[in-house]
Amino acid sequence: MKFMMLLPALLLLALGCPAHAASSVEEAAPAGLAPLRLAAPFVPQALPLLHAGESEAFRKAGATAAFTFWRSPEQLRALVANGQADAAVTALPTAAVLARRGVPCRVLAAYAAPLWLVGPTHLAHDGEPPADTFRRLLENAVLLPFGPGNMPELALRMLAAQTGIDCTPRHCGSAMEALNLLRLGQGSVALLPEPSASIATADGEFTQLLDLRDVWATAFPEHPDMAAACLVAVGPVAHDPSLRALLRQSFAQGMRQMADAPESVLAAAAERHMEFNVIRERVPDGGAALLRSASLLTGERGKKAVLFVLQQLHELSPSSVGGALPADDFWDMGHDG
Repeated sequence: MKFMMLLPALLLLALGCPAHAASSVEEAAPAGLAPLRLAAPFVPQALPLLHAGESEAFRKAGATAAFTFWRSPEQLRALVANGQADAAVTALPTAAVLARRGVPCRVLAAYAAPLWLVGPTHLAHDGEPPADTFRRLLENAVLLPFGPGNMPELALRMLAAQTGIDCTPRHCGSAMEALNLLRLGQGSVALLPEPSASIATADGEFTQLLDLRDVWATAFPEHPDMAAACLVAVGPVAHDPSLRALLRQSFAQGMRQMADAPESVLAAAAERHMEFNVIRERVPDGGAALLRSASLLTGERGKKAVLFVLQQLHELSPSSVGGALPADDFWDMGHDG
């Protein structure tokens, strides 16, 4: 019962939609030193920011952190515009638009995370090539529980265009509505990011049919990393090389810790936010595979992946990236290795 009461809010959070007032965790800061203000949506990659103040990198630098969930792209833009965030996890188009609008914004790291087509179990065909599965599942409308122009829809449209498949998106109000429409037979599949996909399929009624990353690697073999989101520094911090390096290093350490010790990372997060406790209780294996599912992209590999995605977005919809590709000062992704 507790899970069913929390599920709508969790799915809304995972999709960046308003659920309730933003929560914040702030580490004790030395006198006179303001904490770095970090923001992320309810995704696994929020965890490195949530725990940043306890990271080895922050401890060595004597830095501290304050964390806030952002619930919608509009809220994130407001945080940035009002000078209330120093760094954030956000979708690539949002970062590009911020930079094009003159906001100091540097991309420090990116990642490729699962983006699932979810549907009834009878649609699963073991051993079918990803491109064939993609073509078959797109024969009917795809339910999209987010507004037009969000990154999951853009990723779907990029892949449909590259593979020559007609895509018929059907927008709905929430992930819960998408699942209910599937139950009523008014849709065949829904497009869900994590952790929504794992939460929605936890009881076995629906299954994860296809990760769009697998289709991407087939459609773009020379650019197999489907970078969809990134960590950016904004405002004055975007102009500070040492703080940018600190944020990138801490984020990379946090991503490695998620992969090496997912259970302890989730347990610590659940002490601060009950949303993560539901993942531990309801997702198979306690969410360990979920925390290991994303690939960190930094250095030249990261820049190559991000730039390619932005180029594809610009060809598909120039307005999605602010009308033009970001300038050279958009990049600070460190070095490979």
